Amino acid sequence: MTIAIDSGLGLADALSVGKGDVVSLVGAGGKTTVLYALTAELQRQGLSVVATSTTHLQMPMAATTMPPLVVVGEEDNWLTTVKARLRRYGSVTVIQDRERGDKLGGVDPVMLDPLRSLADCVVIEADGARGRCLKAPASHEPVIPDETTLTVILVGLDALDHKLDAEHVHRLEIVASLSGTSPGMEVTDAVIAAAIVKGYLPKIPKGSRHIVLLNKAAAARLKAAERIGERLLQQGVSEVVFGEAIRPNECFYRMRPEAE
Repeated sequence: MTIAIDSGLGLADALSVGKGDVVSLVGAGGKTTVLYALTAELQRQGLSVVATSTTHLQMPMAATTMPPLVVVGEEDNWLTTVKARLRRYGSVTVIQDRERGDKLGGVDPVMLDPLRSLADCVVIEADGARGRCLKAPASHEPVIPDETTLTVILVGLDALDHKLDAEHVHRLEIVASLSGTSPGMEVTDAVIAAAIVKGYLPKIPKGSRHIVLLNKAAAARLKAAERIGERLLQQGVSEVVFGEAIRPNECFYRMRPEAE
């Protein structure tokens, strides 16, 4: 397999996201950061964007800008409010309710169709990982709406610095089972690939393309990102993007098979 690597890409360009896309973010290792970074980048490109979640949404870190909030449970006519705030601000965050101080409740997937009609793009956090850097899904996960046009599977490459333990891996027993390992062993390229290929690829909805995003790929991890990306492409992943979503001005890399 011959692999092409593009560099110097913004996040939206690396993911090939544009008008009409519904993007679902799954996996672990920075979904919320990617949600807001992608929303901001698309808005800078002149597109209106709804950011939302079908599970739960964490309030962003202080350095991350969150679009104006629309809480469905607090509105008499939430669609009218979303439309007005999109017109005024260009992007909004839509949630169902406020669960506690830093945690926001996600919307029912059936609400995605009307949201899609109001904005140029919708970006959804469609999975929960409790802040871990690696995850494989349980049987009821992730919550990807049928309207999804792109599913982005995230992994935080800081997982390579740790062992398979509950502090760093969500659904630890599932990851261990899929990768043929045991808790306490090292997180390797093969473990990461198994969580993605065996755990998430079967969950991609029909009609949705998919990309793996290897996040937290700092300079010291670029070789590892390229190595893991090559493994993933050889195992059936369509495209791999790597970079650092926490640094919106940083460039992203994209790997994909070259046409024969």
